[in-house]
Amino acid sequence: MTVSILDLHCLNAVTDDHESLGSILEEVRRTSHGNVSRQEVVASLEEMTAAGLVVACALEPHGSGFVSVDPAGADASSLWFRITPAGLAELEANWVDE
Repeated sequence: MTVSILDLHCLNAVTDDHESLGSILEEVRRTSHGNVSRQEVVASLEEMTAAGLVVACALEPHGSGFVSVDPAGADASSLWFRITPAGLAELEANWVDE
């Protein structure tokens, strides 16, 4: 997978913890200084999940933790995302502060 600038901004947004789509979108818009659509961010997250750079998760019942899920066909606004070691390596190799 070729990592795009949008992908890097999404990876940067999930480096600290599990993050919701809303918080990722807000952070990507802030760091990229652009008007990025929700659909673009969802597509980026889905591609990076398939490539193993990001893990999509759902909150377990009673809020006891997270479980990995396949984001295909799921409502992205109900998912949480976190970076994987491979995603962190991509981010560290390609991130340039703007």
